[in-house]
Amino acid sequence: MKKRVALAFQGGGFPAGALGAGVVKYLVEKGAFDHHDIDVFSGTSAGALVASVCWGHKLRGRIEDAPEVLEKQWMHFASGLVPNAKVAQMAQLMGVIGQMNPMYRYASEHVVVPLMRQLMKDWVLTYIPVDELIELRDKSMRAPGLALGAAEVLKGEVKVFTEKDLCLEAILASGSLDEVNGITVIEEGPNKGIYCDGAWGTNPPINCLIDYGVDEIWLVEVFPKIREKVPETPGERKDRKDELWQNSLVEHELDDIDRLNRWLESGRLNNEDRKYRHIDVRKMPMTLDLPAGAALVNSASFIRQMIDYGYDQAKSLWVPPAGQKAA
Repeated sequence: MKKRVALAFQGGGFPAGALGAGVVKYLVEKGAFDHHDIDVFSGTSAGALVASVCWGHKLRGRIEDAPEVLEKQWMHFASGLVPNAKVAQMAQLMGVIGQMNPMYRYASEHVVVPLMRQLMKDWVLTYIPVDELIELRDKSMRAPGLALGAAEVLKGEVKVFTEKDLCLEAILASGSLDEVNGITVIEEGPNKGIYCDGAWGTNPPINCLIDYGVDEIWLVEVFPKIREKVPETPGERKDRKDELWQNSLVEHELDDIDRLNRWLESGRLNNEDRKYRHIDVRKMPMTLDLPAGAALVNSASFIRQMIDYGYDQAKSLWVPPAGQKAA
């Protein structure tokens, strides 16, 4: 019997999405989807876009097409407008200074943010045909699992949109960078609320995967745990704080998985209906020493580098059994 596996993608700008694309390419090419029942996808922000593409292709029975679509998705904005990390840091600094000017704030809120939001909507729908997927989901006897992380601004709650909640707004909510493409407002229904980027609360959703009956979670990490030197510049210090914060969110959720495993092993958890099972977690850690501001770099060469890095590092998640030919 095949093990049921959840793929979980951290968000973190262009590197995160490109890295996830490389991971999926490796897993498809090496036959991981044939060897395992990889049927649940989790992600936040950029990771939510990768997870949604995978989910849609698995739903349609065409997971072999996902790598090509993901590569196109993350090369879509490879304009080189932000060619390197130094330019990214400068742009961030200018943005902070600009916010002191009322005219800048007005232009940002009423011109730039609406434009960026429309561009993101078009981007999402180009690679994730939401209406088509909703129709297929409703006809499916067993739709794959999906978990997209967001944060409710006013209630101060972490929100996880599942496959039952899939809609354009759910995907946008997970990647709502307030200073770039604005917050997402869902005006009615059970998910009514005001949402910002899910990385504020869960990146990616992990403990909810317990309810999907998975045997393993394969976690694609974007933020390095270890740094070789003390951050010196404001940009470096900001990025390091973000890394520590994002990694702490993951560790807290992994604690829930570890606790479940210990309770099952000790017999403390009533599991007569076999609702819960032991879950193994495999991590693909970030080992690159990316410079501060790298999350905003959108040069074609950098995105290609991150796709290739994800492909090469994916072997830490899964290696084909000896003698098995690649798909």
